[in-house]
Amino acid sequence: MRVLFLKHVINVGKPWEIKEVKPGYAANMLFPQWLAIELTPEAEKKHKDKLKKDEKHRMELIENRHIIAEELNHKKLEFILKTWANHKVYWWIWEKDIIEEVKKKFKLELTKKHIDMPDGHLKKIWEHAIYIKLWKDAMAKIFIVINEEK
Repeated sequence: MRVLFLKHVINVGKPWEIKEVKPGYAANMLFPQWLAIELTPEAEKKHKDKLKKDEKHRMELIENRHIIAEELNHKKLEFILKTWANHKVYWWIWEKDIIEEVKKKFKLELTKKHIDMPDGHLKKIWEHAIYIKLWKDAMAKIFIVINEEK
């Protein structure tokens, strides 16, 4: 039975990989845990469309990387976080939060691999510098401003 893996299964398959597996293994292990789906013609078409869309997005990012890096360079993103009574932050800023904010503000789709946070996850009320790596030769430095919720 041919299946399309949705998640990484050690020694079996990686996400978005198509492989042949035994029907019993698929029915008893992969399908109930949503690790894979059966590769029907419509699922295969959706998979191919997604691969084309991802490749197109990647090529646009590569072609326009210097323009995008210049546009993002030295921009600020502001986050407002709840704090405890002693001004310690209640929550952290993760890569996914930055990705969502960049998507909202700049209409640019990024992944976690594009975000470089030298200080790790941001958890102090401060202005933090992070880097967005678009390609080997295109990087933008942006500032994350974390303020206290009042």
